[in-house]
Parts: sequence; structure tokens; C-alpha cells
Amino acid sequence: MSDARAIEAVTETLRGIVDAGVKSVTAGARAITLPPNAITASLEPRVNVYLYQAEIDGALRNTPPAGVAPGETGRPALPLVLYYLITPYAPDADDIQAHRLLGGALLALHSHPVLTPADLTDAAPYSDIAHQVESVRICWQPLDDKDIYALWSAFQAPYRVSAAFELRVVLIDSTVAASAPLPVLRRGADGSGPAVVASLGYPGPAITSAVPPGGQPTALPGEKVQVLGVGLADAAEVRFSHPVLPAPLTFPPDEVTGSQVTFTVPADAPAGFGTVALSVRTTGPGDWFTNESPLGIGPQITSALPATVAAAQHSARLTVTCRPPVLAGQDAVLLIGGTAVPAPPVTATTSDLAFTVGPLPAGSYPLRLRVDGADTRLIDSTTTPPSYLGDQSVTVTP
Repeated sequence: MSDARAIEAVTETLRGIVDAGVKSVTAGARAITLPPNAITASLEPRVNVYLYQAEIDGALRNTPPAGVAPGETGRPALPLVLYYLITPYAPDADDIQAHRLLGGALLALHSHPVLTPADLTDAAPYSDIAHQVESVRICWQPLDDKDIYALWSAFQAPYRVSAAFELRVVLIDSTVAASAPLPVLRRGADGSGPAVVASLGYPGPAITSAVPPGGQPTALPGEKVQVLGVGLADAAEVRFSHPVLPAPLTFPPDEVTGSQVTFTVPADAPAGFGTVALSVRTTGPGDWFTNESPLGIGPQITSALPATVAAAQHSARLTVTCRPPVLAGQDAVLLIGGTAVPAPPVTATTSDLAFTVGPLPAGSYPLRLRVDGADTRLIDSTTTPPSYLGDQSVTVTP
């Protein structure tokens, strides 16, 4: 379509059209492109073509670029609407001659309601705007008294009779490469595509929630999680997905009923928030996969607690051992009371995290480890009222 010189190309093409128009009514006249405050008295008749505003065309702002097939993505082109002011200048401030120049310019623009590819190519061969799909149309832009006053006040130049025009639309291509994935070879195990079931209710198995044990916000490796839903009687496999895993973890469930599936969180499930889905056997050519439900896997601090760190007067190092190990790319934060202490970037799988703590006021603080948004358990829900776990704390000393 067009490049960064598209605005320049449109201005030059418009100037050329106006130039031809004023030459047809006044010998020696020409079109110029100067800021109004930079125009000085001259013995030659001139018409100024001035770009005073550029705006975005909202209707085309999110339109995919031409040539992008379904399923592909590309950054939309920048769609511009350009506003020009056409102002005549005659020698000796001769308004009659200025009116003649303005009439020649307006007639030329009236005869060119569209900047054709030929116009753009002849006037601006350095730009490829002539190849854009959308036409560049020239439309009259009415100005009321307030617009005129605002414009000429901004120019800081004496007012001259003028006409304004809108040129729409100028497309400037994005330099970000489009993404074109390879075609799909098969849809489903046998290439038959998705299964369609006619039903007044929900046509297949679905998950409504994944519930960690004991009303806790997250589950721990080795604990049992209940998956609630409908049509789960033939669930054959649990699929746990996590952003840091290259592929989902798959394993059989422990117990299955029509509305509930129970499974044990595998030891290699990483901490953080992932999703759970079920594979359900069907009588068709392939299994049915349910929707995904979020599930948090919490980390556990396995180093000795309560901990002590001499960080009341200066910073100190506190090392925390955890389970499951933190994988490369995961975020780890130590929460000391209400203070968040981030760990250095994790570049390799590790169970030992070193934090630089303090200085903090001396005292005892509840301690939490947060990995990818999932916290270690801090609340004892078996007491009435609930309380913080007493041993999961750190004491800051001088």
C-alpha cells in the first residue's frame, strides 16, 4: 500500500493540481506549500496549499491490512485524514486577482474529486501510495467563524480568504510483519472436525469448577482436588496445563461419578495458576475434551520455620527452600508481613531461593512465598475464628 512518504506524496499531488488550475486563469501564477506566517509580499500571484491538521480515520483504525487471509494476523495500516487550507495571494493585495486565483484552484479541485493512481504516480513517483486499495478523495471542509478565527490566530498571520478541503484516506503500512500460520492438516483424530450434538440442554460434558481441599484457595502436590460438572461419568483422563509447561500433564482420575471427578495433584505440577480439563470417552471417533477450569497450585516452604534474619538495621540475605521447585521463567516473591521482596530472575529449575531482605523494623512477621501468583498457605481454617499459622513466620532482629 503506502509508506511513510505518503503524506508528502499527497501534498505534492494536491499542489500540482492547484498549480495547474491557477496557471489556467493567471499567467505566471503558481502553487506553493508554506506556513501562512512564512509568506511574504511578492510580485507574483500564488496560491498556498497548507496542511493544517491530520487525524485518524476511526472507521479503518482496526481494519486488517489487505492480503491477510482468514486465520492470519497483521497490524492495521495507519489511516489518516488530511486537512488542507487553500489561500490565494496576489501582488499589491489585489483581491480581484486573488479571487480569480481562488476560482482557478477550486475549479481544478472540483474536477479532481479523487487523487487517481495516475495523479499520485506522476506527481510523487518516490512513494507507493498509488497502490493503496482505498481511494484518496477530496471533499470540501466547511469552516465556521470559530474555526477560521482559531486557525488564523494559531498561524499568527493576517487573515486571507481561504477554502478548506479534507483528503480521505491515506494509508501508511505498518512495518510489523504479519503472522501467517501453516494450514491445518487435520481437524480431530480422523480429520472429521468437531462433533455436533442436537440437545435442548448442554450437549456434552462440562466443568463448572475445580475445588482444592479444605476450602483453601490452592491445592498442594499430593492433595486431592474435586472437579465438579455435568456429564463426567466417562471421564478417562485429567489434563493439567500451566504457562511454563511445554505440554499438559496427563494422568488418570482417582474417582469418577456423573457430576464429580477426584484426582491427586501430581508431584511434578508447578506452583502457580493453571487450568484443568477432562478427556471423556464417547461413542464417536474421538474423545470429548471439556472446557478448562482454573486451578492454583500452591508452593510449600520446606526450610526450617520460624526463620530469623538480622535485617533491622541493614539488608540481609534470607534463603528459602520450597516445594515444588520453581521453574525457569517463574516469578517468586517473598511476602514478609505486608512487604514484598522479589527474588532475582529464575533462569533454571531450583528449590532454593535467595532474597535480600530489609532493612525492616525489628519484630515477628507472617511469612508467605508467592510463585506465579499462588501463595503458600498462611491461614489455619480449622480454628474458630481462623488464625495465622504460628510457625510460618520470620523474626527480624538487629
